Order: sequence, then structure tokens, then C-alpha cells
Amino acid sequence: MKRQILLHRPVYKYMKTLMHYALVLSLGLASCQSKTSTETVTSDAATTLDTATAPAVSAGPEGRVLEKDALNAVQDEVVKKPSPEEDLSGFEKMFNQFNQSIQQGDAQAFNQYIDPTHGLYIIDTPGAMPQFTKVTDIRQYKRFYQDLPFFTIKEYFKSCDLQAIATLPKVTCEGEDAYAQKGCFVADAAAFRKNTAVQYTELPAPQKKTIAQTQLLVNKTVLHTASGFKFHFAQLNGQWRILFIDLMIPCSA
Repeated sequence: MKRQILLHRPVYKYMKTLMHYALVLSLGLASCQSKTSTETVTSDAATTLDTATAPAVSAGPEGRVLEKDALNAVQDEVVKKPSPEEDLSGFEKMFNQFNQSIQQGDAQAFNQYIDPTHGLYIIDTPGAMPQFTKVTDIRQYKRFYQDLPFFTIKEYFKSCDLQAIATLPKVTCEGEDAYAQKGCFVADAAAFRKNTAVQYTELPAPQKKTIAQTQLLVNKTVLHTASGFKFHFAQLNGQWRILFIDLMIPCSA
């Protein structure tokens, strides 16, 4: 029995040594795994930090909507703002229809050009001083000359081949038309906006003030030199309106 125990001691020693190496190897592997795991977590944390602090490359849905709205607003502004040629073309088309309503004596069509807020002022001279008459329905207006209806002006205001010009021709009282140029012209209404004829009327001061303020709204003036008539238009809320018609005949005094 004693000999048998001595024979197993080398085996026990070998087993003990083998277990020691296995333990060391196990600890080494655990250390490597721990290091790898730590590096992975650190790398993930760094990635998360970079993602959080880096600026967004593209805006979110809300940002894209705002950007699109801003672009559409700019494009709409360009579309809504006509060129001088387009503006003149639109005015000429309107004026031809306006003129047609006069030539045909169509009161309903004519009244559509009267602004419901400001009305229409017709300027005439029954005597030495001009007179302003406010009209909301052209059928109610009678001319001072023989108490004739308004549409009888077509006897003098006939063809009008509209021509754009920088400044309206000046009155010269020389020749048949009394103007330096003959024709039917349209120009900016700067001269009429500065006109002070209303101050020489017998109207009450509040009415004079209202008329003077309405004059400031006028954009374009059409002059028909053969008759001497002037038509003053304003663009209000996107529509052309006739605010003043001057039936005074120059050089008639």
C-alpha cells in the first residue's frame, strides 16, 4: 500500500501544475476580453459624442418645409411684380375695354371701373372755376353743357390708339389740338397728383381734403388731345379704377 501511494505522487504534482497554468491562461483571456470590451465602450461613447456635437448636415422635415416656403415666397414676389411692358399691356387692355363701354354707352360695364370706396370725380367748368362732382353711378351724371348724359362725350372722344410716353404733351393753345403733340397718350400721373385745382372750388374744406388725398392714389393719366379730355386711373387692390375724369377743354376761355 505504501508503495502504491508513492507511485501516484508524480501524477498529483503534474495535475497541480496543469491546473496552475490553466488558471493563469483563464485570467489572461479574461483580461483581454475586458480590455476589448472597454475599448469598444470607449469607442461607442466617442462616436455618440461626435454625433451629438456635430452640426446637422441636412435639416429635418420642419426645416425643409420652412426653406421651401421661403423659396416659394421669393418666387411668388417675382411672379407678382410685372415688368413695365407687362404692366403697360395690362393697362392698355383694361383701357380699351373702358373706352368700349363709353362708345357703346354701357353704364353697367362703365360702373365696374368706379371704386366703391372712393367713387369717381368728374371735373368740368360750368363757369370760370372748375367743379368737382362725385359720382357712384354714371347714369346719374349730367354734363353742364346742355345737361347732356355723360356718354355724349363719345362725340369728341372717339378713336384712342394709346401711346406710352414719359411726360404728357403740354398745352400750347396753338393749332387744332391745343397741344404740342397730337394723339392719345398714357403717362405717369405725377402732374395730376400735384394739381391744386380743387383748392379753387367752393367745396367745404373737408371735401377738398378728401379729393386731394384721393388724387394721391392716381397712378396713370390718359390724355386725348383731340378732345382735351383726361382720364386718371388708380390701381387699387390689384384692379384698375377710374378716379377722375377731366372734361375741361383747354384754350376754350
